[in-house]
Amino acid sequence: MRSPPLALSLIVAASLAGACTAAVAPPTMAQAIPGAKAVATPIVRTAKTTSGQPLRLPQGAAEMVATAIDFPPGGRVMLHRHPWSRFLYVEKGRVAIINHDTGATVEAAAGQALAEVIGQWHEGVALDGQPARLVVIDLVPPGVVNMEMPK
Repeated sequence: MRSPPLALSLIVAASLAGACTAAVAPPTMAQAIPGAKAVATPIVRTAKTTSGQPLRLPQGAAEMVATAIDFPPGGRVMLHRHPWSRFLYVEKGRVAIINHDTGATVEAAAGQALAEVIGQWHEGVALDGQPARLVVIDLVPPGVVNMEMPK
């Protein structure tokens, strides 16, 4: 079995760090990991979504679900919402997240991570006529899918 990609490892670390903090804090400087030939560089640390909501994590039993989303040039993820916090890492390309409830648009490029909105209708689109790849992490009650589509 192959090791998970670096992006997955980083988003798990970022999501866990974000879930454990009580306030928005800027990332700290890169630090050497004692006893290792590696450097840990924080990407994001937040207690809020891109629209300012507090993170929503399940109480009790939970599972982590990691998913890769590949966008062709100009591709999009249609209108949807999340009942639980979802953490997103842009592995390649650039995307726009368009929030239909607030009217805000957030753009993110390769190497950036963010906490998506909770319970607000939004869609994602690849920008610049280029493909994009996202890695998303959900922390949800066992067996729950963290994506609702309009009826």
